[in-house]
Amino acid sequence: MTSIEALVDRQLNRRALLERGRAQKPAAEPLRGGPLRVITISRETGSGGRTIAARLAGDLGFEFVDRKILDLLAENTGARERLIASLDERTRSGIDLWVEGILTGRYVDRSEYRHVLAQTITTLAEHGDSVILGRAANVILGKRGGLHVRVIAPRAKRIDSLVRAGGLSPQEAERRVARLDEERRRFYAQSLGADIDNPRDYHLVINTGRTTPEAAEDLILLAWKRYIDAG
Repeated sequence: MTSIEALVDRQLNRRALLERGRAQKPAAEPLRGGPLRVITISRETGSGGRTIAARLAGDLGFEFVDRKILDLLAENTGARERLIASLDERTRSGIDLWVEGILTGRYVDRSEYRHVLAQTITTLAEHGDSVILGRAANVILGKRGGLHVRVIAPRAKRIDSLVRAGGLSPQEAERRVARLDEERRRFYAQSLGADIDNPRDYHLVINTGRTTPEAAEDLILLAWKRYIDAG
């Protein structure tokens, strides 16, 4: 079994447990879908966003989904269709309408990859219990749901972080920060007509230049609890 197939199995098991819990509710109590149980993390290079996202997933018992996993799911039609097929018809139709709305509204690049990426992220969000890192997941999901977080840090701190973590020279680290920041900014702009730095697209923006990764995670967990309770 591949890692992607194992991920799909875990998500399907989570979905089955959720549906079983709903079915056991008293008949007089209406069944609610509730808020989407997904956290999206967008980060500046060297800000510590990946570490924070992975810690969140581990502490919450959620699936950690990064660009590599999203691309593998986008390429694996069978695995993706298993996830989609497990949803009820109404939810599947809602995903199709949502994705098409993005394509005809904010999308600039209507390539097949962008369509499949949006479908994959939205389907994972419907299954819930995921922390999705990058790939403009906050814009793709938008008001459909999820807690959307942006992790930033001063440029000097980010460069220093890469120097210490990757054995790069300061000059190499500075070039990497500039290149990756530009790639992510361009992806948002070309794929969604969006600005990665727009604070209105996030519930929470955290500056790790002013806090520790542990404190940043605590802030996100507090926001997550409020998000779930409000749903």
